[in-house]
Amino acid sequence: MGLTHKGVNYDVGTNYLPDGGLSRRVWRPDLMRQEIRAIREHLHANSVGVYGTDLDRLVQTATVALEEGLHVWLQPRLYDAGPQKTLDHLAQTAQAAGLLRNTYGAIDLNVGCELTIFSAGIIPGSSYQARTAKLASPPYWPLFPWFNRKLNRLLGRAAAVARSAFGGRITYGSGLWEQVDWTPFDVVGLDYYRMRYNRSRYVKNLRRFHRHGKPVVIVEFGCGGFDGAAEKGPSGHTIIDHSGPVPVIDGGWVRNERVQADQIAELIGVYDAENVHGAYVFEFIEPEHPHSADPRHDLDMAGYGIVKVIPDDGDGAYRWEPKAAFHEIARLYGGQA
Repeated sequence: MGLTHKGVNYDVGTNYLPDGGLSRRVWRPDLMRQEIRAIREHLHANSVGVYGTDLDRLVQTATVALEEGLHVWLQPRLYDAGPQKTLDHLAQTAQAAGLLRNTYGAIDLNVGCELTIFSAGIIPGSSYQARTAKLASPPYWPLFPWFNRKLNRLLGRAAAVARSAFGGRITYGSGLWEQVDWTPFDVVGLDYYRMRYNRSRYVKNLRRFHRHGKPVVIVEFGCGGFDGAAEKGPSGHTIIDHSGPVPVIDGGWVRNERVQADQIAELIGVYDAENVHGAYVFEFIEPEHPHSADPRHDLDMAGYGIVKVIPDDGDGAYRWEPKAAFHEIARLYGGQA
């Protein structure tokens, strides 16, 4: 396999839940350590993208991954924060990453993810959901050159903050709609999902990013595990209805793990053939999207995890089982293990 970094993403808890809570409400370092070890030993990955909001969890997880011999891309996420809070959060992460790099070496820093929607102050809107909705709103489309100028001003500041405390490589996880000035970065980082609207030109557009003369890393790719998930790409989670007392699957969606497995396997093949430096499946596990035998409550099918979570008890413990995508990734990543 031509990929230098064969990776998977690992969320330590990000503040995007409807109530503002972290996507991992309960933090169990013992489970995290088991999962990081599985990424190395069973998936045959050699790198992991560690992301989330809580700095202590970021450092704990990155340390375990480095001790397990994995390369790490560390990425802070702080949804709905303004520019200064976003940069302050990044500065703390960069300092921690610098200390880890001094000890272990094999760590790089990602300054953020799709900040036009996840950070306040670029696209109007009081929440990331409101800003995301404007991506599909024609009245806002003429404003995107201005939004991108604002984004690149913020990214220039973010790169400077990162370099002030961190001596390794830096990148950014850019959305498909963002036009990033890659000058301040060492690596071109793409959240590069394939879906219905971009399928026919997916590879052609990918090749264009090599013009920057820098390594290209696919920071995120994948889809959910139901019929139709490949066409939805990163919006597969929208089949969950959060309006009632408990979230449920909205409509008659049918679980199909092969859809996720085939999409991921095909894209790994594309990246391998197109001289991509590294690729990171989104994502390993989502404890807040547990599996259920009842299709209405099977939140796992709408998530992006490559393992399904089965809760064990009330203290946050759970067990997980590999899905079809897990086995495909292990087969492909293990080809040169």
